[in-house]
Amino acid sequence: MKHSLLAIALMSAVTPFALAQNDSPAYSQCMQAAQTTLDMNNCNGAEIEQQDARLNTAYKKAMAALESAQQAQLRDAQRSWIKYRDTNCKLYFSLTGGTIDQLNGAGCVLDMTKARADELSALAEH
Repeated sequence: MKHSLLAIALMSAVTPFALAQNDSPAYSQCMQAAQTTLDMNNCNGAEIEQQDARLNTAYKKAMAALESAQQAQLRDAQRSWIKYRDTNCKLYFSLTGGTIDQLNGAGCVLDMTKARADELSALAEH
């Protein structure tokens, strides 16, 4: 029973990340060419860097679009979000004890970073 629940948890965790990650053509090409877990981890790392840069740009634009009191609120929210993302994804880095954990953890970081960058971009447009 424990193994069945773990398998279900892994499948439900991996599927959204795999679908969301297909947004970047460079990432998709990298993953298609990847032959090893290390190759896949390198693809994830490169895409996380790209999405993190996009997140930082969106954050700066959102801050510029807000009034001073709102900027303080966004700063606090962003700090809390970073802690949440890191704590949440830490679970995926340790679920099975195997090498798949690196891919699942990176997928979590990537998916959450992309979603937050999208959210901040929309905030900047209001």
